Amino acid sequence: MSPAIENFFKKTAKIESQELRAVLVSFAYLFCLMASYYTLRPLRDALASEVASEDLKYLWTGTFIFSVMAAFIFSSLVSRFKVSSCLPWIYGFFIVNIGIFWILMGAYPLGSSDTMAAPVFNTDAFVVFEEVPVSLVVGIGFYIWLSVFNMFVVSVFWSFLADRYSKDQSKRLFGFIAAGGSAGAAIGPSVMGLATAFDLVNARDTVVVAGIILFITLFCIHDLTKQTSDGHTKDESKGKVGGSAWSGFALLFKDKYLMAFAVFVMLYTFISTIFYVAQVDLVRAAFDTRADRYAANAIVDGVVNGLAIFTQLFLTSRVAGRWGFVVLLAIMPAFMIFAFFALSAFPVLIMILGLQVVRRAGNYAMTRPGREMLWTVVDRDRKYKAKSVIDGPVYRGADLVNIWIENGLRSAGFGLAQIALVGAGVAALWTGTAVYLGREAEKRKSENPEVSA
Repeated sequence: MSPAIENFFKKTAKIESQELRAVLVSFAYLFCLMASYYTLRPLRDALASEVASEDLKYLWTGTFIFSVMAAFIFSSLVSRFKVSSCLPWIYGFFIVNIGIFWILMGAYPLGSSDTMAAPVFNTDAFVVFEEVPVSLVVGIGFYIWLSVFNMFVVSVFWSFLADRYSKDQSKRLFGFIAAGGSAGAAIGPSVMGLATAFDLVNARDTVVVAGIILFITLFCIHDLTKQTSDGHTKDESKGKVGGSAWSGFALLFKDKYLMAFAVFVMLYTFISTIFYVAQVDLVRAAFDTRADRYAANAIVDGVVNGLAIFTQLFLTSRVAGRWGFVVLLAIMPAFMIFAFFALSAFPVLIMILGLQVVRRAGNYAMTRPGREMLWTVVDRDRKYKAKSVIDGPVYRGADLVNIWIENGLRSAGFGLAQIALVGAGVAALWTGTAVYLGREAEKRKSENPEVSA
């Protein structure tokens, strides 16, 4: 690469010349990963808008169960095999899944007359078997699968990078790399949303596009493994993580740092749940067809991620480098306190969408990179196994608990304005947890400089 280009990246993004190729491959890897997911996400959200808000908890129950299974399987794999050897097989498995859903969606389109016996909850909250449309079963399966896919593959990506970049490198580079995810998340849904809105492709075809994009990540994994095995970042000779498949769960109860991390994630998911359910309800009321809802959700996703790119490229590393983990983690929690008061005063569609844009863009630009940097101060067992537990079962378990709480508040007569006030209190707790977690990370970094990231 020319000296001029290397100098440009060094000045604008603080990337050293010997790191440049690995960082650009990491950028491309996350770009493809998020472009694939966000191409599929509007289809999932369009399905969610066809399900009553009080029934979302059942979808999230299934997501939680499969998240626990995914975390256990991943822990088993990294205990026995080199991480770099597992990744292509994991992504290959998900690519095959995408192909299967594409076939099923073609065989059982929305509105088809085919039915099958499936377990459902009746009005007494008992599980019974009833005849339901096969297309609905396929849609629910896709919703749960994509929710697990998102948390799992992104968590694995950041675990992989946290194992290959040092603590100091993570502060300089993770913001830039995260911008690759935002770029993919902006371009993928924007292009496909517009294509769907103008009838250039149908919703089912977006599944094929997502599978092709995800396939590209296999080449990125191969190249990144080669680029980071020469000492510029990490030594691949570490290979297997070892230990048992259950050790990730046990570690949470032995380490106050990991417990604080889990609490941080649980509080975050409560806030996300409030916004998600509100958006589903208001979009359902504003748009009548699945295509219109897909297009609306896709365009919102594109705007969110487009706004996140600039801060990730030029601000995240500077905030982390100057003020450290504490400020990076606490910016968005503190903002959400005021955001919930605004939502309580004006609980309407334009307000929820506007705050969603700022909230999600800020999370992608600050909170998410900050969370991933926190893993560079722990050992490999925690980095892979405990991380997969927090990003999977803990995250989705919190989703499940929070959707029941949100439904309970509604049943008690709370409207969106009142629920937003509850959210403001949760945001205050989230801010305090962020400050504690950031300080503990800085403490561990100074006390254990020998811990390899």
